Amino acid sequence: MSRPSEARWPYLPAERREGLPESVVTERNWRVQQLLPGSWRGATSVLISNGQHHIVVDSGMPHESHLLVSALESRGIHPCDVRTVINTHFHVDHVLNNNLFAGSLIYATQQSYDWCQSLYSDLADDENWEKLVLKYYPETFEYEKAKEHMAKLRKLALRWWDAKRLGAPEQFRWIETQVLPEGIKALVTSGHVPGHLSLLVETGAGVTIVAGDALLSREHEEEVATMIPYDRKGFSLDRARLLTMGGRILPGHDREFTLTLGQPQDA
Repeated sequence: MSRPSEARWPYLPAERREGLPESVVTERNWRVQQLLPGSWRGATSVLISNGQHHIVVDSGMPHESHLLVSALESRGIHPCDVRTVINTHFHVDHVLNNNLFAGSLIYATQQSYDWCQSLYSDLADDENWEKLVLKYYPETFEYEKAKEHMAKLRKLALRWWDAKRLGAPEQFRWIETQVLPEGIKALVTSGHVPGHLSLLVETGAGVTIVAGDALLSREHEEEVATMIPYDRKGFSLDRARLLTMGGRILPGHDREFTLTLGQPQDA
């Protein structure tokens, strides 16, 4: 029997799984760069590239599309050059520029996709949303001013959510059954959202962690305008585990930083 930590933190290996076609070739020497800086109201967008295979992690909000394209083009990359998009999860601030990459494969968990689709559908129910939201966030009223907070985030979701911007069905490759390029490992960090992913990327300087919203920021996470955790205890465990790994970390809503001897420093 696996230990609890192993069950909570399953690695989804990059190696080809038995019975699956080998859809990716060996690709190492990844470089990780921030495209859009994370903030209290906007998600971090990341470029992972080895010079030939370009990957965008989390595509941001529609009003940021020109910034994302500009950040790519400043590196000599056009949206049509991006072969792969990876979504850590499907909250609105992480996925609504997927449609910029119509020729890309989109990797994510189907669990997160289905969960968020259902959440936003229920949030649109004007009469019953307060009751329905407890299906997704059963700990809502353990938080101070939870009702007011959720009402504000509901307005944001109703303003921006557009499933057509997520990408075409044929683009999706679900992590539950598919593989990522070699040198990139997906780590299930489900405290924020069921099926949430963090990424461990092998680079020439060591492993870089693309945390997504498993680690919102270095500190003052309560100031980030995002949904409360799906699982408060699990979220705390996710955060602690990522910080314990150390090294270079790109949070979901903050500047990147490097942990040396347990002390956070600006990267």
